[in-house]
Amino acid sequence: MVRQSELASYLGMQVITARARFRSVFRPILNLPGLFLQVWRLQGDVYILCNPDTIPLALLLRLIGRKVIYDTHEDFSKRPQIHAISPAWLKPVVARLITTFERLLARTASTVIVTQQQQTTSLGGKTLYQPNAPLVDGPIVDAARASKVVPKSDQLSLIYVGEMTHYRGLIAMLDLIEKINETRPCCLRLVGWIDSEDLRQQAQDHAGWKFVEDYGTVSHADTLSLISQSDVGLALLDAVADYPTTSITKLFEYMQFGVPFVASDFPAWRVSTSIGPPGIYVNPEAQEEILSSSQRLLDDSSLRSAMGR
Repeated sequence: MVRQSELASYLGMQVITARARFRSVFRPILNLPGLFLQVWRLQGDVYILCNPDTIPLALLLRLIGRKVIYDTHEDFSKRPQIHAISPAWLKPVVARLITTFERLLARTASTVIVTQQQQTTSLGGKTLYQPNAPLVDGPIVDAARASKVVPKSDQLSLIYVGEMTHYRGLIAMLDLIEKINETRPCCLRLVGWIDSEDLRQQAQDHAGWKFVEDYGTVSHADTLSLISQSDVGLALLDAVADYPTTSITKLFEYMQFGVPFVASDFPAWRVSTSIGPPGIYVNPEAQEEILSSSQRLLDDSSLRSAMGR
């Protein structure tokens, strides 16, 4: 439940982490009583609730007249396609159910915040389109600039930040780092969590794993510090579910610290600047293109600097 030791202050706001006990497919209902008791005790002015697990809680809070902002960072009309839902025929059913309840909440909540343009049409009403963006200042960024999780070294490094699954390119990145090390020493820094123990075992059995620095889940400040101490960022997500239309924060975090990147070539991800592209966009299914683009950046320090600027 709520751990009082985690009470924190950020930019004048009190932030308390709520704890949900259940993890099963029925968790939105099973966790409802415990979460409701937590928020009832807190008596907040506004309740910001994220993603479909919180829809029952959001509807209950609206029923008793509380101000609710529903914040969804993914398009859940498509996202069940890539989740391990069995049997498979349930995936479209789950997608339709989530979309139906999100539309209901969109009509009753004070505001619904989305990060993908097509969701404004789907959810309508009081929807506010707010693409993901990095923190550009504040205490977390200050801490990141002061922190040195790893010292800058002469060995080149790639970095990936975020959840790791097959669809998010974990095995593709291991294939890549294995190939790169055939011609030069280079490490792959992984920051985030691996989706399942089976996938972790598959990754650790891969020949490329010996070139991996696995940091797991670390603080936001340490994540940004690791980015700042790396040479090339990666974002090699497959063209599935809502990935091609998602608002991807990690590219801007790479840019924030002058780190060029190799990323999947999705129109919604393309960033242009007045002095040129900040990275190289590739077909995520074309291994040779990924390898040649990564090697091009690793080979050319002036290109890395130019794209970093």
